Amino acid sequence: MSPKKRIRLLIAMTFLTGRKFDYVNPLLFTNQMFEARFANASLLKRILDAIKDLVRDVNLLCTEDGIELQSMDAAHVALINFTILAEACSLYTCDRQVTLGINVINLTKIIKCAEAEDSVVLALSQDESSLNITFESRSGSRKHEFAMNLMNIDSQHLSIPEMEYSCSIKMPSAEFTRFIRDGATFGETVTLSVKEDVLVAEIRGDAGVTTITEKQDKTSAKPSQWTEIECGTPVSMMFALKYLAAFTKAQPISDQVALYLVAGAPLYVSYDMEAKGSVGFYLAPKNDE
Repeated sequence: MSPKKRIRLLIAMTFLTGRKFDYVNPLLFTNQMFEARFANASLLKRILDAIKDLVRDVNLLCTEDGIELQSMDAAHVALINFTILAEACSLYTCDRQVTLGINVINLTKIIKCAEAEDSVVLALSQDESSLNITFESRSGSRKHEFAMNLMNIDSQHLSIPEMEYSCSIKMPSAEFTRFIRDGATFGETVTLSVKEDVLVAEIRGDAGVTTITEKQDKTSAKPSQWTEIECGTPVSMMFALKYLAAFTKAQPISDQVALYLVAGAPLYVSYDMEAKGSVGFYLAPKNDE
């Protein structure tokens, strides 16, 4: 639905029902290149918390479909990729492709100022030098506005090739967080081995060796609590636990996490937000020293 049609719908609904709906003056759209309105701050807070320890200065690519980020960490070991679809917003307009160069730490500090139920509006300034950020309370009695300076960041938008993974694991995100957290207290690396419907994580540390086994489990009445493991060709690779521990900060985004592996390629960890988008991480394997 176009922005003007959506505004006409909001006006009609307000007239028919007597309820107050978010209204945006149509004149704002004549020169507004990019604007995204979120019903509350929760989604942005969760995404920023998930990536802030991995990347600093990044480009957000804004198109008519939504907002996308692809960025490597400083050590070029992990690739962070998230997409916020236009449908995740209560109002979204982007009349041409726009790149927003931001500092993740600064944006995180600003978004933390919002109350959980505040609406959030991100809008590119008319001179394209800053990102205007507005919080407004549900009652409309409080408004907080920021103008965050944008940066010129020299980076190319990465093209992630389609991969045919030999093994996939879908499991409760809380369970993945637990076994990565437990493993990280014991060692610095983990060897993930998948065969048939079993995942084995082996961590070696100065104190010895610990092994965590996850088997396929569909006994719960809730599919979000299932563990599903599919493996065509067995695979075994080693990864740095500090990165996997950082990835688990995305747990609040989704009840489930998916892991995809194929020999000789990065591990892909995905938190799916369904109609709102997804947050994904690619992690290069370590050589077995």
